[in-house]
Parts: sequence; structure tokens; C-alpha cells
Amino acid sequence: MPIDRTRYPDNWDEIARQVKDAADWTCQTCGKLCRRPGEPFDTHQRTLTVHHDDGHPENGAPENMIAVCAPCHLQLDAQRHADHARITRRRARSPLDQPLL
Repeated sequence: MPIDRTRYPDNWDEIARQVKDAADWTCQTCGKLCRRPGEPFDTHQRTLTVHHDDGHPENGAPENMIAVCAPCHLQLDAQRHADHARITRRRARSPLDQPLL
């Protein structure tokens, strides 16, 4: 899912870099060493991202963020993504498709 930059602080790139540097570019979930800036791209599986524990990118508190590889990030957010997809599908249904209460 693409990042919605409107939900992040203006200096997000700097904040994310600090989180990744503090983790020494290693996933804090599985321990995988990830690609540093300037290293050639090989796979998204070695891309380090920043996960917000509370699910709110507006919360830039250091204790709310961990550096994780892309596969771990997807796994950490899987339930949230499934819930969002279910809500989106429900909203897209025609009113005639809604169950009667």
C-alpha cells in the first residue's frame, strides 16, 4: 500500500532515517541486515521500513516506531490491512445488497 504522505510529519524522511540508523539498518523483528542508502537494489525483501506500533503515522514518538524489513512490516500490518479491505468492500456494496436488520 503506498504511503499517504499527508499523514506523516514534514520531516518524515529525516525521522525514518534516524530510526533506521539507530537500528543499524537491521530489522528489529527478524534480524535481517537490510540495504543501506547508496547500496544497489537487489530485492524489496532487504528494504528497511519504519513501523508505527499504534498504527498512526502522525505519532512520531521514538517509542512508537521500529525499523523492520518490508516482509516483516507486511506481516505486522496484515490484520489492519484485512480490516480496512473488509470495510472498503462493505462500503462499496449497493444498498440493495445490505442485509435487512
